[in-house]
Amino acid sequence: MEVKNQLKLVPQLLLTPQLKLLLKVLPMNTLELQEYLLEEVNNNPFLEIEFKDLPTEPTRKQTRSSDEVHLSEEVDWDYGNIRYHFGEEEPEEEVNIIERTVKAEESLADYLLWQLSLKDVTELDKRVAQYIIGNLDDRGYLRVLPEDISKDTGLPLERIEKVRNIIKFLDPVGVASLNLKECLLAQLESLGFKDNSLPYRIVKDYLEEIPKGAERLSQFLDVSSKEVEEALSVIKSLEPYPARNFCSVTQFSVVPDLRFYEEDGEWKVEVLKENQFELKLNNYYTQFLKRRLKGVPKQTQEYLREKMRMAETLLKALDYRYTTLYRIGKAILDHQKEFFEKGPKYLKPLTLRMLAEETNLHESTVSRVVSQKYVDTPLGIFPLKYFLSGGYVKSSGEGVSSKAIMNYLKELIEKEDKTKPLSDAELAKELQKRLGVKIARRTVTKYREMLNIPSMRERKKK
Repeated sequence: MEVKNQLKLVPQLLLTPQLKLLLKVLPMNTLELQEYLLEEVNNNPFLEIEFKDLPTEPTRKQTRSSDEVHLSEEVDWDYGNIRYHFGEEEPEEEVNIIERTVKAEESLADYLLWQLSLKDVTELDKRVAQYIIGNLDDRGYLRVLPEDISKDTGLPLERIEKVRNIIKFLDPVGVASLNLKECLLAQLESLGFKDNSLPYRIVKDYLEEIPKGAERLSQFLDVSSKEVEEALSVIKSLEPYPARNFCSVTQFSVVPDLRFYEEDGEWKVEVLKENQFELKLNNYYTQFLKRRLKGVPKQTQEYLREKMRMAETLLKALDYRYTTLYRIGKAILDHQKEFFEKGPKYLKPLTLRMLAEETNLHESTVSRVVSQKYVDTPLGIFPLKYFLSGGYVKSSGEGVSSKAIMNYLKELIEKEDKTKPLSDAELAKELQKRLGVKIARRTVTKYREMLNIPSMRERKKK
């Protein structure tokens, strides 16, 4: 047997610092972003904040251009004057929007079922999904074995696993996994890592060996310690508990991330930011790095340059977050304009896929952006994902969303003869007559239950 070294090129997807930062910043709402930026300022000397006094007479500013901002690993020394304005004037004259509260009705189960409703799955698969989601623990793991679900439902194990696999790749990725290994592998797969990639192999075959360090793993895998350390940095960025960000708080403060408003007969979108501080690069340290660093230890120079790159990357990532949020908000506003002009009955079907195609973004990116974001509108504050729903096509060719149908259904029941309430079948016929869409009786029953409206017999008794 001959032992020799051999070089070979293997395509592999690695998470760059820019991509890691984007994945971290995109899902954040305004309050979370404030807290994160303040923490970064404490850790990076190249970042500084300038607190601003609240204006006595709030005014509106026009939104900035929504041009794309591209990330770059190279340090641009002329970038020293960039600023990220983390604040506009107060959007309300009498009541600060931070004092508004909404009821936290959404749980992890609600969020998963909402995503599932936007996918093309059968009613039976949805029922299986509800069973699975109802048996998730606080960490997001499945508490019962798929074999037991198969026995309880009488469905083949392959059908159960098929539905569970769909849930695993919803947001948060890895939910409904049976163990930590399965959870991490699902997240790696969603990021594009193949089963022959180093991070995937480590999690799959050597998860228990990770605490022993990179050198020990490099012996098992026959690769360099540096490659193992890069793979471990990817693994450490994963989330072991997918349900970590979901809790049972019943009331919380809301700061809208977007604002839809009408001005001079035209609907516009504005990205809102709390008027607290302005984030920018520290000019002193930027100018310091431009000079020749004579007498400064090489290790210190490398440290300063790395911090400079991180600060620049953060500012560009914030701009990318801004433009992405603006593009998605504008696409939603253009699609749902009739909702704001005529009311909830005119809400149109809009899915993640449709929104992704319209904005030229990946579906997972759109899902991250709309999650836990709120929009201030003339009709009140809404979760951004309120405007996303499945729907039906009328005989005229127009679309009508599920939420709009539910509003029609609620109105029909409110106006019915209380002594002779309508059955679900009669309600289905009335909806078809009014909207021109064919809706099954069982669908009407499902919508009625979602609205917490009693059945015909119970309404008649009352």
